Amino acid sequence: MEKILQYITSIIAGFIFAFETSLVFFIPCFLTSIVDIISAWQLSRRIKKNYPKKTDGKFKSIHLTHTLQKLFIVFISIIVANYVDVYIIKDTDFSVRFVVAVFLFYEIWSILENWSSANNNKFAKILQQVMINKAERYLQIDIKDILNKKEKEKPKKE
Repeated sequence: MEKILQYITSIIAGFIFAFETSLVFFIPCFLTSIVDIISAWQLSRRIKKNYPKKTDGKFKSIHLTHTLQKLFIVFISIIVANYVDVYIIKDTDFSVRFVVAVFLFYEIWSILENWSSANNNKFAKILQQVMINKAERYLQIDIKDILNKKEKEKPKKE
């Protein structure tokens, strides 16, 4: 019984050590994910305001599932990168910082997409030229088709 308790204690201590060294790098990823969730909710509310019959403006549980999966993947990636830094590269944290930087870039891009979609702000209009419009996802339509239809309806200047 003592041997089993020793094994369990060793495994728990190993997990705590693995998580403790990576937690500092995971916190910014977690916080930006929360901001991304809030910006997606705000986008959903804007679309509900503009198109009340097309969407319900609520946060769906499927989106939460995707977010939790994404956070789990980034957490495991940070732990693996930490082990690469400690045991392979040694005396550096380049791998962990790279993983965190890529994830933060991805999240910030998503936040900016959420903010610029269905927004009439001048800066949002500029961002819409570079980023996708996430309103398509909420309305389940292709906005390019609507824009092309409007262009066809305009009379041609001769």
